[in-house]
Amino acid sequence: MPKSIQNKVVAAKQQMALRADAETAYEQMCESGEGYDAADVHRYIHARVRGESAERPQPTPWRE
Repeated sequence: MPKSIQNKVVAAKQQMALRADAETAYEQMCESGEGYDAADVHRYIHARVRGESAERPQPTPWRE
């Protein structure tokens, strides 16, 4: 039972860290007005998973 509780605590801490990172990224995106096109990101990730080298997507303005 204690191991189960420990696993839940670790998972909760990881989720909190993920949410904090996401919030920070959102704030930076709002301040800069730049973001990444989802299709470009998906292409990059899929290429990397296949073991191919791929150029990182570049941020682009999303607001005028």
